[in-house]
Amino acid sequence: MAKRKHGRKAVRKKFPVLVDLLRKNPERVMGVLRRHGVYFDAGTCVTLVATLDKVAAYHAVPDKRKFFADLLGRRVSAGSP
Repeated sequence: MAKRKHGRKAVRKKFPVLVDLLRKNPERVMGVLRRHGVYFDAGTCVTLVATLDKVAAYHAVPDKRKFFADLLGRRVSAGSP
């Protein structure tokens, strides 16, 4: 198989694990989760150790970009799709 000589390898953005965000600022993170419809109980503790993209998919978060931005403390640009 030939080696690539040009271009970059597609890089996937690494999101933190939810439990790490909860350790840093539990009140803010729980507020964001509530606003975006992410709820968990003892039976769904998998949510705590999942990456943010998996949390959003499992809980069917309607606006994943805004969810990520809210959790990570970033702004979402209005012009981006």
